[in-house]
Amino acid sequence: MVAWDLKPESDLPIPRPEFFRKTLFIRFTSHASLGSSDPIQILESFTVRHKLLPPIVALVTLAISAGVQAADTPKKFVVLSEFQVWADASGPEVYREFNKLYLTRGRCHSFMLYPRYDYFVWDVDRMKHWVDEAVALKAFNVFCLGDDTRTAQGRLFTPEGLNPNLAETYFQIIEYAHQKGLMVSIEPVGLPKPRDKEHFVAWLKTWIGPDVPKARRADIIKLSIEWFGAFGNPPNIAYELEAFFEAAREVNPDVLVYVDSIGGQWRRPQPLHRWLLTQYPGTIISHYLNVDQVDAFREMGARNMMVQINPCEAVLGGPSHLFLYFHETVAFLQKAMKKRVRYVSLAGVNYAYSRRDFDLFLDVIRPHLKLAPDVESLRKSLVPDQVAEPVTKEGVKSQLEAVRAEQRKKRKKR
Repeated sequence: MVAWDLKPESDLPIPRPEFFRKTLFIRFTSHASLGSSDPIQILESFTVRHKLLPPIVALVTLAISAGVQAADTPKKFVVLSEFQVWADASGPEVYREFNKLYLTRGRCHSFMLYPRYDYFVWDVDRMKHWVDEAVALKAFNVFCLGDDTRTAQGRLFTPEGLNPNLAETYFQIIEYAHQKGLMVSIEPVGLPKPRDKEHFVAWLKTWIGPDVPKARRADIIKLSIEWFGAFGNPPNIAYELEAFFEAAREVNPDVLVYVDSIGGQWRRPQPLHRWLLTQYPGTIISHYLNVDQVDAFREMGARNMMVQINPCEAVLGGPSHLFLYFHETVAFLQKAMKKRVRYVSLAGVNYAYSRRDFDLFLDVIRPHLKLAPDVESLRKSLVPDQVAEPVTKEGVKSQLEAVRAEQRKKRKKR
């Protein structure tokens, strides 16, 4: 007997996730006697007999593929699983605007709605809802606040520190996530200027300093090199990263800092990465929307690789904050599990969110979860890096100066 949910705005029956995960799969596996050991071939025969609609076929195919992959690698190794949110859409009219963009341009992104900053909000009750979702999915141990999106009240962080207009909202969200048993990570955007140790110390004290109660302090800092201007190849980036790490150690040695190495040229091992892992061994390095770089970084000597998927941005060049990319998200997570990546992040989850879809594609990683309960346990999971060709920060500066000089030559030729 199949259980159905009826949505009030429609008389169409919507099957619960258990229908896809259990009922269809049980009926499907009963056709294994069709003479093939290939689950996809069996599905094709099953489809013809039962006249399944294409969307259901696709969903079942992905569920089976995920199940087979999980059966092949039963060991548990995922120590960190992050649920990252951005400032929420202020109301349904925002999605109407997203739709207008998508229908005319084929893509839609929050940044494309600027300067309508009033379309985005940080709200305690809304964020409590997302914390509750992260807990209910039973696949995450870290709740992350990403400060990418600007609101009418600004971002969470300014160059002076935590935004006074959003400070209480920020602290209440962290406190609630801790109450629910999650660690909290923060990806700040508005870094101080200049980016030196003195200014970083003052800036960090506003949100992880000793005057902030422990229950309201972040456990992890997701430090994106994008906010250090990495796409412009700044020669002093190693000096600035060093200043940040040293400042964080001084202000709160308990906080864990991991580095988001974004994409572009930074998806390939660079002198900066060699310096970073030599200077701060055991640092987690994350990349965005790709797992292909994992092998190259491991060959370089990196031992703590992390990957990030944004389900609503999983197709490069065509991000949509209007819907999520189910197939691409499943494929990404499967590759990450095949490569035994121990640290995983799902970002922008509060855009185009679907509890059903998340619940289903998270089945790819659930068999491999060995989630650390706290930062101390997370630290113990870190493996020493083995960089064979270390680089000094002076060497990083020279290399990036050479890159910029080459870029200037190319621009002159145009």
